[in-house]
Amino acid sequence: MTRTKAALSHLILSIIIFSGVIAALLFLWYPPPYFTASGGWQGLKIAASVDLVLGPLLTFVVFDLKKKSRQKLMGDLIVIALMQFTALAWGVYTIYSQRPVAVVFWEHEFMTVPAKAIEEQGIELDELDRFGNKRPPLIYAEKPKELEALKAMAKRINETYVPPHHDLLLYKPLAKFFDEIIPFQLNIDDILKHNSEVKTELDSILAEKNKQQQDYYYFPLRSKYHNIILLFSHDGQLENYIVVKLD
Repeated sequence: MTRTKAALSHLILSIIIFSGVIAALLFLWYPPPYFTASGGWQGLKIAASVDLVLGPLLTFVVFDLKKKSRQKLMGDLIVIALMQFTALAWGVYTIYSQRPVAVVFWEHEFMTVPAKAIEEQGIELDELDRFGNKRPPLIYAEKPKELEALKAMAKRINETYVPPHHDLLLYKPLAKFFDEIIPFQLNIDDILKHNSEVKTELDSILAEKNKQQQDYYYFPLRSKYHNIILLFSHDGQLENYIVVKLD
């Protein structure tokens, strides 16, 4: 086997493994629109650089049957495989720990909550099941109205550094409290006037679903990498989304 064939064989094997990572990202860990909002693409690029570049490249560099015995070459390939596996495992773990496990409405907008933020509080992720059967569940974080409750929330923030949208003590099922967030919906007319890309995307969705603009409520999903507009039906069901840069 030549050096090129060895590297190509390694690349094909890496593609097969990487395809499994992509499937897990898209269908299990980062369902749309959270793949875009929560950094799934950024994590995917890290994993790709490790799995599709590092391993095959190192194989191409070290593979030389003319200068190395088969035993020596096998030892080199085992070391490369271990390095690649370790790096890929670290990358996949990082992606997995940042997967969104809740989508929480807190003060005018939705925010995703990563698994790591819940687990670091010593809370089992199964605790989120009581807020909805979707994955991730849609949650309403209710800001306390009584002074004592507000003081208690502020104390928890100061002592634990856990932000309100990560605080399970504030969580309520969004389905039961959807009316509470309706006053905070976006002014979609104003957005459409100033953003032709949003208008084009929304027109496409409305045509496909045979809907009118007023058939949806529009809410922002704050994201580290992109801004998202979530489209909810009037009975509180999340039906679609638009990836957009909001100014």
